[in-house]
Amino acid sequence: MFEVESFLRETDVLVIAVPMIDFQAAISSLPKEMLANKLIVEVCPLGTAPKKMLLEHLPESADIISSNPMFGPSTSGEDKSWDGQPMVYDKVRVRNERRADAYLNVFERARCQMVKMTAEQQDAHLADAEFVTHLAGRLLGSGKMLPPTPVSSKEYAALCDVTDMTSADTFDMFYGMYKFNPRAQVHIANLRENLAKVERQLAAKEAYLAAKAELQTTDRQRLLAECRQLLHEVAKKGSLSLNVGSDLAAAVKKDLEKN
Repeated sequence: MFEVESFLRETDVLVIAVPMIDFQAAISSLPKEMLANKLIVEVCPLGTAPKKMLLEHLPESADIISSNPMFGPSTSGEDKSWDGQPMVYDKVRVRNERRADAYLNVFERARCQMVKMTAEQQDAHLADAEFVTHLAGRLLGSGKMLPPTPVSSKEYAALCDVTDMTSADTFDMFYGMYKFNPRAQVHIANLRENLAKVERQLAAKEAYLAAKAELQTTDRQRLLAECRQLLHEVAKKGSLSLNVGSDLAAAVKKDLEKN
């Protein structure tokens, strides 16, 4: 605690970057009196829940920015760029505009796409898309469902990019997106139903093709039998010998089987 107090004493802007499941415990552990007149920034993938926690815990004099830098570990490093990456932010409570703008300018100078949106709007528009993206990425990334190939289509490469991006984030972060999104279980149920629907479509198509093949075989056998019968009747009447009739029947059977 002494180290935390020493750190906060020299800090003007505090960015809280912890998994959402640990967010409440993290801010509760901070000495409330030392957060006065500081700018507190949260960077959770969902905004409404952490925003509410900050408003409940922080002193009235503390400024608050709720933000979602929509780029993670996969875009970090000297060879990576934030150019064009979305930075969603909400000035929840800001008295020192100059300090808040100085913080946001860090992302502007990195050429991020700055998107001003309330935490509630962020959750309404982005939470479902982000959860479904991470859910799909984790499903495809499990069990080596996307093995490396010497040649791949653009669609396959895009799926590999999604799995690489989602695997770079921690499971705790993904769990927070699930726990604090009331529609997460609905999306999982819809995913199960969609998979079952595809399985039913595949089974129906397979049954149709099998029945069609069986019907074609039955019709071919019936036609061959009728042709033999007709040739035998003609041969009995003396128009053709039985041998000629048999040879013709064999030729017709061969032609029908070929076609």
